[in-house]
Amino acid sequence: MRKIVLMILWIAPYLSQGQSAEINFRIKDFKDSIAYIGYHFGHQKYLMDTLPVSEDRFSMKVNQPRQGIYFIYTPSYYFEFVMDGKSFGLETSVSGGYDQLKVSGSKENELFRSFQVEIGGLQKKQRSFVERLKEATGEDSVRIMKDIRELNVQMEDVRKKLISENDQSFVAAFLRLMRDPDVPSLDSISDESQRKKQRYTFYKSHFFEEGQLQDRRLLRTPLLYPKVTKYFDEVVIQQPDSLIRELDWFFGQIKHDEESFRYWLVTLFKKYAESKVMGMDAVMVHMIENFYLTGRASWISEEYEKTLREEVAYVKPNLIGKQAPPINAVDTLMQAFSFSDIQTGYTLLFIYDPDCGHCKKSVKKLEEVDGRMAELDITVVALCTTTDVSRWKKFVASHNPMWVHLIDPTGKSYFRVSYDVRSTPRIYLLDADKRILAKRLEIDQFLDVVERMKEGL
Repeated sequence: MRKIVLMILWIAPYLSQGQSAEINFRIKDFKDSIAYIGYHFGHQKYLMDTLPVSEDRFSMKVNQPRQGIYFIYTPSYYFEFVMDGKSFGLETSVSGGYDQLKVSGSKENELFRSFQVEIGGLQKKQRSFVERLKEATGEDSVRIMKDIRELNVQMEDVRKKLISENDQSFVAAFLRLMRDPDVPSLDSISDESQRKKQRYTFYKSHFFEEGQLQDRRLLRTPLLYPKVTKYFDEVVIQQPDSLIRELDWFFGQIKHDEESFRYWLVTLFKKYAESKVMGMDAVMVHMIENFYLTGRASWISEEYEKTLREEVAYVKPNLIGKQAPPINAVDTLMQAFSFSDIQTGYTLLFIYDPDCGHCKKSVKKLEEVDGRMAELDITVVALCTTTDVSRWKKFVASHNPMWVHLIDPTGKSYFRVSYDVRSTPRIYLLDADKRILAKRLEIDQFLDVVERMKEGL
């Protein structure tokens, strides 16, 4: 039995007054006394209602029913159906599924049943072929592979036929989510790189069919979330500038639907705020400044807004590609420091607390690769977070004197914010012009970055 997690996290407008619908169910041989009704929303399933079962029958009334893919759920039973905005009835048996399903008053569920029965039969054949393929050899395996390919074509034909014959239905809109763009070969373009570029452009521009993102019904299906995720993970170039441009386009498509806007803003913001990929914090900052702090996210609290503003203050100054913020600190001669004093090709800015265990491990690693850093033309600038000059001098005396050792004895420098020193150590790699090349990497990874740059990779 598939594991289902029912969550009440999204407050959908089912309690509003207005148009209502009654849905009657009869599931023969139903063993449970309670049936749960839930619905898909994004990548989650949510509980909508709990219904008592009497003699295999149960029913529900819904105010303002929202179209989408819904389901009946118990610990021993799972069955999906379409909420189509009006009253209807469904009757089947526990073992009969869609094959025995009788629908009354719902064209959408008739279409959904037809699709499930046809696809289910083809998938059963496909599973049989796959099992036979495990034991087949030679010509038998070639023939079975051909049969599997033919079944795939047949399944696609089932989808195409249902869509073409019921173009305006919800089920057709749902099935369109399964389709990838049919990219033309463009064989008339002789230049291979140009052909690939134009094929990619076509694929990307046709990835979502017209009106697909504006169709709020599709949010209540299990297919829209993976399609959107695939677009941002596999179709869009994985660089902050490209992702930011596509996010602006994406939210422009759904800006008039508050429910979709809220869901995707929360979902995509979480995706990039929690990303482990270096540089994606630029995407997070863009989303905060252009969506959360512009008044569009009217649901957030003042406290959360304050948290977001603080996050921008800590992260925005040290984004990849930005000029390294100045540091108001002094060296071991108590002379004011300036990045212009560093003449090497690269600078490794190491911000540490002398008593921090993680910092001590990083210092040890830095000392182990001193020779490699010299070969790579890297200067280490070691900036201490403490204002205690005695503690700092004790640290300096026991470590590499060739590093540029810095301290801010006044404690008034802004570097704790501009370099996001909410924990230590913090390490940044700068180029010759003191622009930030990398951050949040291990010591060896920083050196690998420099080696690749020197090799022109």
